[in-house]
Amino acid sequence: MNFKTVLKAASVSLLLVLAAFTAGAQNITITGTVIDAEDGSPIIGVAVASSNGGGVITDLDGKYTIQTASDATLTFSCLSYKDVVEKVQGRSVINVVMQPDSQLLEEVVVLGYTTQKKNELSSSVVTMSGDELTNITTPDVGNMLQGKAAGVLVLNASGQPGDAAQIRIRGTGSITASADPLYVVDGVAGGSFNPNDVETITILKDASATALYGASAAGGVIVVTTKGATESSEVNFKVSGGIKKALSGRFRPMNSSEFYSVLKQAYSPTVFAALYPKELKKQSFDWMNESFRTGIVQDYYASVAGKAGKTSYFVSMDYYDEQGSLINTNFNRGSARINLSTPLSDKITVNFRAAYNRTKEQGTSSYVTLESAYYMLPFDNPYDVNTGEPLLVDSQTRSDNGKPWYSGNSYNIFHNELYNYAIGHGESITADFQLNWNITDWLIFTSTTRYDSSNSFWEEYYDPRTNVPSYYGKGRLYNSNSSWSGFGTTNLLKYINTFGDHNISAIVGLEYGGGFTRANTVTGQGMPAGQASISACPTITNNTGYDYQSRSWAWLAQAQWSYLGKYVVTASIRYDETSRFAPKARGGYFPGISGAWIISQEDFMNDVEALSFLKLRAGYGKTGNNNIEEFLYQDAYELSKTYGGNVAAVMVRQSNPNLGWEEAYMTSIGLEATTKHDINIGLDLYRTINTNLLLAVPVPPSTGFTDYTQNIGTISNMGVEFVIDAPIIKAKDLKWNAGFNVGMNKNEVLYLPNGEFLQKVASGECQQVKVGQDLYTWYMKKWAGVDPANGDPLWEVVGDDGKITKTNVYANATMQACGSASPLMSGGLNTSLTWKNFFFSANGSFIYGNKIFNSTRTSMDNDGSDATHNLMSIDNGLGWKRWKKAGDIATHPRIDLGGSGGKISSRYLEDGSFFRLRNITVGYNLPKSLTDKLMMKNAKVYLSADNIFTLTKFSGMDPEVQLEGSDWQLAGTYSMNYPVPFSVVAGIDIKF
Repeated sequence: MNFKTVLKAASVSLLLVLAAFTAGAQNITITGTVIDAEDGSPIIGVAVASSNGGGVITDLDGKYTIQTASDATLTFSCLSYKDVVEKVQGRSVINVVMQPDSQLLEEVVVLGYTTQKKNELSSSVVTMSGDELTNITTPDVGNMLQGKAAGVLVLNASGQPGDAAQIRIRGTGSITASADPLYVVDGVAGGSFNPNDVETITILKDASATALYGASAAGGVIVVTTKGATESSEVNFKVSGGIKKALSGRFRPMNSSEFYSVLKQAYSPTVFAALYPKELKKQSFDWMNESFRTGIVQDYYASVAGKAGKTSYFVSMDYYDEQGSLINTNFNRGSARINLSTPLSDKITVNFRAAYNRTKEQGTSSYVTLESAYYMLPFDNPYDVNTGEPLLVDSQTRSDNGKPWYSGNSYNIFHNELYNYAIGHGESITADFQLNWNITDWLIFTSTTRYDSSNSFWEEYYDPRTNVPSYYGKGRLYNSNSSWSGFGTTNLLKYINTFGDHNISAIVGLEYGGGFTRANTVTGQGMPAGQASISACPTITNNTGYDYQSRSWAWLAQAQWSYLGKYVVTASIRYDETSRFAPKARGGYFPGISGAWIISQEDFMNDVEALSFLKLRAGYGKTGNNNIEEFLYQDAYELSKTYGGNVAAVMVRQSNPNLGWEEAYMTSIGLEATTKHDINIGLDLYRTINTNLLLAVPVPPSTGFTDYTQNIGTISNMGVEFVIDAPIIKAKDLKWNAGFNVGMNKNEVLYLPNGEFLQKVASGECQQVKVGQDLYTWYMKKWAGVDPANGDPLWEVVGDDGKITKTNVYANATMQACGSASPLMSGGLNTSLTWKNFFFSANGSFIYGNKIFNSTRTSMDNDGSDATHNLMSIDNGLGWKRWKKAGDIATHPRIDLGGSGGKISSRYLEDGSFFRLRNITVGYNLPKSLTDKLMMKNAKVYLSADNIFTLTKFSGMDPEVQLEGSDWQLAGTYSMNYPVPFSVVAGIDIKF
């Protein structure tokens, strides 16, 4: 039973007493119906009072009959609704529409350890229901959050089935430690869940709210509450299925005719005629089209909720299957959940929750498969001209007809994918047992114990019948296993009481967690054809593994005081210890404090009719980050090496006995308002200082190590967020709502030791970490365009005096800062509309102000410097033009085989700004007359489309890139990524 229903029931009970005192006969009889303005449903228990005395209440159909004077005034009142006053003026029928009073509903928000009334929140919090998110077809809840909350940047940079989105809340505050948010599921950190099982998701954005979670909360906290029992039994079936196809954006590889023309400019006529016969222009194979397909996606979900005696239950099962748009890529997941709650007495209730997930993922056997889809030459047909079967290619000569294989890579991905594979399995189970003891009306003890276990397996096989890059080797099998088992307990004592106009609540608690991790990797070589087993490997080339235990514990406390429903103060503190840090630096204190002033409750606001709600809040807090590998503070030795035939221990990491917490200090202030027309507006300002950064500092090779993890550096993130949500139309049969949110963030490095700077390098690209600059500042030679006289590429040279000149010699150009990969702004737009039984929703997201390094262009837009890779077409709507003769004003240099125009420079830095229409959903709720006949509570059918279109100037397939680097790719790099798909899905949702 929801809160609104409770209020209605209470009003019926109270007003039955009122009805007993209704007046006697009056001059006229008035009848009518009272309905809800939002959904048109009849309102039960509305008090209808006459100015002449007497009154009645509405019945189960919202109808009433009252006798009163013809000149009287009627007042309609009901808890959770705004009063309506109507003058009779001789009318015999008066129908009334009542508006819900959102302030009286006092929505409750789940914050993990605690719950609070929404109006009394003193921190920046965003809450969404599961129904708001599940229109989008994805197994990852992160993708569902895209564009939904200001200051929450969600990047879906890969279309690989099963890949998770990257989430950044209010910027990135760490250089090498993870900046991912902490997930809290049903009150406990960590755990797994199915998006279909989500009741609500709450995003805690500022440290005054996240400080209570201390460890790992520097990146924000996402609180997930799963579904529980319903008042009456309910069975829910959901089935959806559809198709998906890779988006290509502005990117298109050249066809044979186009590439033939490029080569003709690169070679002398004699050499060209000898190498490339004219018939090549007509034999054009589309590698990209052949490598991608129309994938199938389907989801089957069933749940049962209700009560059996005193026990409440919720049970669900789900099967999700996604066929990737790239050949041989697939993902499926089976999941189940059970949530039980039963009272042992009138004071003690126990809850049990368990979730199980099993996944299977198939990827292409090598990254070469995805790359080949883009840059293999259209001259090469991968199929045998005699049999039509995929051709084995292991040299620059075709085995079917003896003609040249023109592409630089002598691999045929379609042949390789017949025999080679990469496949993974995963399994996890999470189980919670919770005891709730209502010691008194004002004191509650809660103890939650969680056990979780997971294991994963990944295997790659390279059959000797195929030709793959030499470092893979023929007959190679790579096998990796890892497992985790963990235990945790959270024990909280909660106090809540009221003293006159003072409301006081508090919690104190203890937490403990630990786990055991084990992993091993084996690589074998020389395997016989079709024998994918380590036992069949004649040579084991690598056999490594590790296992370790980890431990953490914490105590926490929080108190909240509110007065007169106007003033709220919340303070918290947490102490954490973790085995990830050195013994003398393991402990960290994380305090937080916030306050709210509900201005609209003040007497001086009574005459301000334009606003129904106004709140000012401010907060300050400190959180910690421990998202690094275990035991980096200790020396590490590897025992897999040998010396003189004996096992040897080789030191692979140097200890740091002072390694400790990375810390984040956040200050924020916010304003929330609701107008009399129910327009909600929010404005937030914040600044976060991240200090003692967990940084993997590069060290000289002479030390024998690559880096050394230290607490060094300080970073600032400062920003502003704005949200508006408005009901545009609120009629009986038509409702239209629209919303907009935007977050602007400025990132800056404030401190590095001795004023030094760091350089992050991957695949030849470089970013510079330097005081005064953004964390992800690109550092490279700056492109200066094309020389109109001769078509040479030009770069900038910065002299000692700061004077800028141009050069056509790449080696003479100056390395310099060239923009940042960090967006200046991100946000979303959303709208929803219902008309009678039809519904429609749409949402989009945008990013502005970031620079993407399009690494793909270094090999596919390099002015013909490499004749063995295909090029991308420059006819892409961006006004690109190739230099051909003296005086041409061009964006691209002349074709130059072996030239330097394709070397890394800001030429390949592109504007990453975009707007994407993320989702459109249209549907129909079956009429009640039909569902009643079918014995259904309700049913709906819908059609949903994802990634409908993208507005961008980016020349690649997709401007959405990761904002996190790796050893082979820097943050903000686009490098032949797996493209995000366009999808269309139809579904049905039935409840009994």
